[in-house]
Amino acid sequence: MKLFVDASLLIYLNIPLPQDAENLVEEFFKGLLVNELYTNILVLDEVICVSEKKYKIAKSDTIDFLDNVVIPFINILPLRELEYFTAKRHIIKYNLNPSDAIHLATIDNYGLNAIVTEDKDFDRTHVKRLWIDTAQK
Repeated sequence: MKLFVDASLLIYLNIPLPQDAENLVEEFFKGLLVNELYTNILVLDEVICVSEKKYKIAKSDTIDFLDNVVIPFINILPLRELEYFTAKRHIIKYNLNPSDAIHLATIDNYGLNAIVTEDKDFDRTHVKRLWIDTAQK
């Protein structure tokens, strides 16, 4: 399957977690590696910003994480004008915030199958959402 990886998973991989939660997140990520994984630059921006602002992780540490853990395993898709035109329809149709609509447009325009995210806003869209709690059902 071709999966879009949203920021939530990458943030959880980047921040300190209790050992049991860390193991759960890491096992979930390892299980995803049998698929083709994709993301876009907006996700990387969000990982850097949220990791620093909410979890006090230095930008340089998050960039190292992205370079060593994300880039080798997750393809970064370019954003084009087409994603804007698709996203603006999703903003209206699904009442999504702009960045989520751009992620959904990326999924649609590149023919991806699902999104890996904790964000339940995607449950009201046409795309399948995968998350740790859905993987155990």
